[in-house]
Amino acid sequence: MNDFNLKRIYNTRNYIETHYNQMISIDNLEDISSYSYRNLQRVFYSLFQETIGAYQTRLKVENGYKKLLYSNKQISDIALEVGFADVQSFSKTFKKHFNCPPSKARNQKELLLHDFHEQQTISSALEPEIAFIPEITAYYSSCKTFYINPEIENLWDALLENEITEPISDFFGIITDDIVITEKSKCTYEACIVTKAVVKNLPVKKLFGGKYARFFHHGSYETLEETYQQIFGGWFLNNDIEISHLPVIEQYIKNDSNSVSPAEYLTAIFIPLI
Repeated sequence: MNDFNLKRIYNTRNYIETHYNQMISIDNLEDISSYSYRNLQRVFYSLFQETIGAYQTRLKVENGYKKLLYSNKQISDIALEVGFADVQSFSKTFKKHFNCPPSKARNQKELLLHDFHEQQTISSALEPEIAFIPEITAYYSSCKTFYINPEIENLWDALLENEITEPISDFFGIITDDIVITEKSKCTYEACIVTKAVVKNLPVKKLFGGKYARFFHHGSYETLEETYQQIFGGWFLNNDIEISHLPVIEQYIKNDSNSVSPAEYLTAIFIPLI
């Protein structure tokens, strides 16, 4: 498959991501992808190891799970927000995916977050700035990874091999899945760049456009998990705040492109808020 076709498939997946809680028609998918629905299903599955229907259902229940963990909304309201007709159908599908009902998942929130993010004393340096971040458009590429190297490094290397005629103003990483919720084999990371250049081989997507808590991580990416442990195991559990189901976004302010050592790297972590 050539890059142009891959771009169309990415655009189709992005459409599903942004409309996951709505009825998505076959005609819309065929218009966006320029494939027949049968061929689109075949190509989509070969790339992402999921059918379109299974992917949309997974987005529904996983975003529902995020809302259970990170917000105080009623389960019945969450069911409707993520695209189910009623709470009964949400509960049935949720239990099939996670082997427990939504009510039990919510009641185990602190235990679950402690298992993944050991609670630590948060330092004053990690107190966030709360701000509205305007929407921006970025070129991107993605890979399946549990947010570890070398997959991410290889993705960035391939992305930057594209012919880019204008300077890159910003580098972002989208943590599209929550490691507390999503099966390891289905986790996806997206490398994003912002530039005035037209990069024909890459798809585009919108980033931000809402309220975020911005933290800063100083140092190597190898120690990023320690900062996430303090954010979710400390700051979130110790504050009365609600987090959105939208992805976490990392901004790579200082990295090897700035000719600095890993110890001098600076990464902003944007946690989406309701």
